[in-house]
Amino acid sequence: MGRNKLAFSVWYTQYAGFTDSYTRMHRAFNRLEKWACKACPHVWQSLAPGLVWVSGESVPVRELLSVVSDSPDMRDFIMAHHIHDGQRRRQRFLEYGLFGSYECYGEVCSLSWLSSRMLQIVDMGRFRILVFAWCHVTRNYLGIVVGCPIAHTQRLLHHVIQLQPQSYRFVDKGLFGSFFVSYVDALSSGHHDVHDNVISLMPNTGPHTSTSYTRGIKITITAMFCADETPRYRVYRYQVTLELIDSVQLGYQCVQLESRHWLVHYANHEYVHANGAGVVGEFPVLSVERPFYRYCSRVEDDPAGLEVVGFEGQFTVVPGSLVDPKGPAIELPVPYIELPIPMEII
Repeated sequence: MGRNKLAFSVWYTQYAGFTDSYTRMHRAFNRLEKWACKACPHVWQSLAPGLVWVSGESVPVRELLSVVSDSPDMRDFIMAHHIHDGQRRRQRFLEYGLFGSYECYGEVCSLSWLSSRMLQIVDMGRFRILVFAWCHVTRNYLGIVVGCPIAHTQRLLHHVIQLQPQSYRFVDKGLFGSFFVSYVDALSSGHHDVHDNVISLMPNTGPHTSTSYTRGIKITITAMFCADETPRYRVYRYQVTLELIDSVQLGYQCVQLESRHWLVHYANHEYVHANGAGVVGEFPVLSVERPFYRYCSRVEDDPAGLEVVGFEGQFTVVPGSLVDPKGPAIELPVPYIELPIPMEII
């Protein structure tokens, strides 16, 4: 007992400033555990044991301070690794990224939380980014700014961001502690769909989402900026979820998607029409037995230089099937969705 008291005394003397961070992160992980054990147990099982306190010295502090500065803003990040040191990199866990996944044109992105031994600092021009979440397929990432020009220190230093190399377009997600707590709250509140233990990277509610409900069919669209894409244009991925909620209100047991129509808006108030049969080469059927369909696509700035800012449109479905229609076509409107325009560093 005396040895333990001495170890704690040494720890408290050296790391007293971490107590608030430990409490904040511990509460967040408790909420995450309570939610994940029911909603997506594979994600919870993928979390590695935390790094521990040894002889009064914090292993996370000792290891992580080799790549991050001992700033109060970084203590929540360090404490997160103290509680769970990232996700296990076993093959069976790679698709269950803690920070979400999506599939677009057959390419699957899953943002896994990296362990302390896999953290990397990447130089992106004038910025140094500590990468803490990574997809080994798409190279999508989440990172923390650990070095930047003095002019941007107050606004960006130690913030979680997605920075597009060369163009310096970025999405700012705030300090790690606030980002992580807000993310866990969003998961617990059902703001991210979960299917087969996979968390959807794009939320189903909030800014840059659009939801409609017509004739018993719910359509949800959400969009994100693609920091991993070409810097020449702004590129956005959007995810569309169609779900048959009430077949009685629909009046049919099933419908098949026939076509889509988009009205794409640009910053100069111009717009273009985009029509097509089906979606991503498919003509999905929504039925009582299979009421759910999701796909991902992309929209980007016009090559002539026009900045895309949002879009709206409609889907057309046919009762029954395209080869055996049971009634007239039904139009399902999609309200306007505003795209998450990234900030730029000049």
